[in-house]
Amino acid sequence: MPNKYSPSSTTQPTLGLRDDQRAIAEAIARSWRRCMVKGVDEQATAEDQVITAQELAQRLEKNRLLLTHAEPEMITLSEQIAHTRSLVILTDNEGVILRTMGEGVDENQVRASLLPGASWSEEHRGTNAIGTALVERLPISVQGAEHFMAYHHSLSCSAVPIFAANNHLVATLDVSNDLNAPQQHTLALVKMAAQMVENRLFHATAEGEIGVHFHVRPEFIGTLWEGVALFDTAGQLQTINRSGQFQFGLPLDQDSLSARRIAFEDIFDESWVSFKQRGLNADVLFPLHLRNGARLFARASASQPATIAKKPVAMTPRESAASLELLDSGDPQFKLAITQVKQVLDKDIPVLILGETGAGKELFSRAIHDASARRNKPFIAVNCAALPEGLIEAELFGYEEGAYTGAKRKGNIGKIQQADGGTLFLDEIGDMPLSLQARLLRVLQERSVTPLGGSKAIPVNFMLLSATNQKLKDKVAAGEFRSDLYYRINGLSVQLPALRERLDMARLIQVILQIEQAPQASLSDEVMALFNAHPWPGNVRQLHNVLRTAVALADGGVIGRQHLMQDFLDEMHPIGEPSTPVGFARPALAAGNLKAQNDEAIRQAMLQHGGNISAVSRQLGLSRNTLYRRLKALNLS
Repeated sequence: MPNKYSPSSTTQPTLGLRDDQRAIAEAIARSWRRCMVKGVDEQATAEDQVITAQELAQRLEKNRLLLTHAEPEMITLSEQIAHTRSLVILTDNEGVILRTMGEGVDENQVRASLLPGASWSEEHRGTNAIGTALVERLPISVQGAEHFMAYHHSLSCSAVPIFAANNHLVATLDVSNDLNAPQQHTLALVKMAAQMVENRLFHATAEGEIGVHFHVRPEFIGTLWEGVALFDTAGQLQTINRSGQFQFGLPLDQDSLSARRIAFEDIFDESWVSFKQRGLNADVLFPLHLRNGARLFARASASQPATIAKKPVAMTPRESAASLELLDSGDPQFKLAITQVKQVLDKDIPVLILGETGAGKELFSRAIHDASARRNKPFIAVNCAALPEGLIEAELFGYEEGAYTGAKRKGNIGKIQQADGGTLFLDEIGDMPLSLQARLLRVLQERSVTPLGGSKAIPVNFMLLSATNQKLKDKVAAGEFRSDLYYRINGLSVQLPALRERLDMARLIQVILQIEQAPQASLSDEVMALFNAHPWPGNVRQLHNVLRTAVALADGGVIGRQHLMQDFLDEMHPIGEPSTPVGFARPALAAGNLKAQNDEAIRQAMLQHGGNISAVSRQLGLSRNTLYRRLKALNLS
């Protein structure tokens, strides 16, 4: 039987820089023509383009699933561009802003138009990254005067459309900043984040009983770039992601494939029965041929979409990829922590994880959970330092209907109750208010929790993991932390080393690349030398963010110096010394000597300028964000 779909290629589409720029330029030209034909008002005010609060509330409710799955990637993207004074923006499929994150641009008038409720459709704003990406269904970067309205000529914007299953357009993800502060590679970072959101949405909404995960290169199966097709039990295609559509040669310009009856045998040169017999009997990769003879590698899975949709966002494959074995990458101190934890696992002994901010305490706690008998139950993380004091009690203990003004109509289940049967991880527990420490102690003693406004105690059973970057004994001595709670949470305390103290940098990098589903990525010798000499003030979290960004910018190739963010390079050389131009190596300094020189330079500059942050930032050539972090580490803020 001939293959009526005739897929002509089995690799991901890759545009060179010139092709990419040409495609964007042509899309912008088409947008300008549309705007002129439709008579878009160039002088329309920002107030004309903002919906009412009631309309925004309705859109937020309609897009609840999108917001749930987009928020983790927006947070990651915000961390990657934290030094650029940019806004990360999520819109619905009509270009109405649903959520923003980041510091934003400087101009108040423009910033007001980048807040939730503002519409950025072409009809309202003319040519712009968000509206034009929606119409063109392509990633778009619009700079300065490329915007149709002069009102927006001060902006630099990069937007990528987001598609749900079967190519249904649901949103855009955008990064906007001031045109005077252009950022290299912004569009590439937004593409990566948008792809992550698409993957989350696909696995949350996809319908079908048997899944086929495939790619022409076997190492890409299980990564962002794999194709995924879901079939019903009769072998009829139900749902497919965009990577799969391209690899199968199916059209990418339609909103839905559900009306078309496409059988497994129309795509693959194998019977449905034969595929199920060899594919579902073992979780292994095997070759699979398309009808035109092209070879793919595939893995079959029995899919349960309803179950997938109910999984908490925190349990996506990328974030739960670490295990205690994977984290054991050769550092003696870290290995000791792993060995000690294994000895008390499943023995109802609470674990207190100590370490600097960014040392990997939450990742370590996830690995403990995954190694325990509770691995199939919830892992609930609470950052005690991130929640306002007025909200942490309600978040932890939950509340009954009418417990306080503004409470949800049907009340809310607290984090402690959500962790029943699984693991409760209290991060930065040293910042928990004293008043709540007494309530938490009672929960740990009585193994039950009473929601706010309630009178009935609810039994709970969970493994307790806590973490802090503070010296809790000192806080106990100062009366800032209860001694009885300290001894209750400290069944076993383990110390995680700072990154600058670790002896396993090369192996740790491979672990992170595996967690990021990019095991094929590699580092140049120059980058590896830079990593070994860097002081790493942000510890493993900083290394993770640097690698995640570099993987996106290198686009599957070797990571070079040009793929490292400038904020990272600013921390590389002694402060005040000019940065080394890209492509030129400089002698590596010992991390301790480098850090000491940088710290002293900051102290001298702060004295010289009387603590004027702007003046110190200009003199040292550091971004304000970086300077604030360094001052905090030196207890100078």
